[in-house]
Amino acid sequence: MLPAADRAVHGLFPPLGRVRYIEPVPCRAATSLVLLAGAFACNGPAADAGFASSQPGPTSAPGGSSTGAAESSSSGGGETTASSEDSGTGTTEPLRDLGGEPDFGDGKPVGCKGKIDFLFLISRFGNMHTEQKQLLASFPGFIDTIKTMFPEFDTHIMVANPDGTWPGWACEKYLCKNDAPYCGENGKNYVCGPTSYELATDCDEVLGAGLLFNAGPYATNAPCALAGGRRYITREEPNALAAFECIATVGTYGPVPPTGDALIAALSPYLSVGECNKGFLRDDALLFITFISDSEDIKSKTTPADWYQAIVKAKHGDPGAVVTLLVTPQFMPDPPAGCTTDGDHENKLRDLITMFPYHVEGDTCALDYAPYFATAAKLVGEACATFVPQ
Repeated sequence: MLPAADRAVHGLFPPLGRVRYIEPVPCRAATSLVLLAGAFACNGPAADAGFASSQPGPTSAPGGSSTGAAESSSSGGGETTASSEDSGTGTTEPLRDLGGEPDFGDGKPVGCKGKIDFLFLISRFGNMHTEQKQLLASFPGFIDTIKTMFPEFDTHIMVANPDGTWPGWACEKYLCKNDAPYCGENGKNYVCGPTSYELATDCDEVLGAGLLFNAGPYATNAPCALAGGRRYITREEPNALAAFECIATVGTYGPVPPTGDALIAALSPYLSVGECNKGFLRDDALLFITFISDSEDIKSKTTPADWYQAIVKAKHGDPGAVVTLLVTPQFMPDPPAGCTTDGDHENKLRDLITMFPYHVEGDTCALDYAPYFATAAKLVGEACATFVPQ
């Protein structure tokens, strides 16, 4: 058994903090969580055809109709509210490449020029084990939205290291002792010893770097091989869904994440031009940022104002070139049983996204987060209409 301090650091129990942990009714039956070993291996199902489809059409993103009260709030030109039931359902028309070159005189052409950079920051702290079913169920909807709504766009998709650690070392130190073959009951597809840890690279331990080797309970537990040797997914990826499941199945063996600091690092010139995230962030691409966390950011040394400045700087001073999505616990005066709720309605990430004209907020208690992602994706058309690429 780990000392209490170590268990807290490595996510083996939730921290004592301002977030309340209550058993919700509309969320899910919070019973046992079963993750089949190898179910999200990097070579994944061969049925997915990547982003190469030339037959775009309408789609219905997976709905969260059984959540009942789960809602998302969105902003784009005006305030609207959509439930998780209707935000991802119905006909969604694909957005065409808006980067045409009409005669704008001496000005720059308006539009996205067919490029979007999708950045995900997903907590892997221990209390995220309660959201594993929802998170894993959301991945196909995320990719389906990107493929269907942006079939002609040049997209980059990266999941950034949220805490600057490689959880495999915690596996080796705590759960692989006494010749244990794997990383605990929920990490049986992690092979203890040099077979695993010798595959980790320097970038796997860099805050904000694209994730390739997720380790620990509920994680992929194998290095992801992406097209071109990159740490992010491009249109070259032959199996986009399998690739995303590999890099986004982050597990639950990290510390409380300094998400804001990780965001700044992911957008920093140091990582953007260095070996870790080289080529991910593009000057002439719209930026779509998704945060998924069921705890507040109490670890960042920087503030929401710093995070905002880093994003705007990355987009050359244009906050309208950014769409943000935050999936986080919601405040409920009479909370249901079974999920994490926001006990005091204080959330620095919420403070951040509301600084941008195009933002959506969703509930971690929802059965599927893909409808929130689809709602945010619908704001891309508005953002593209006024975006002036650099």
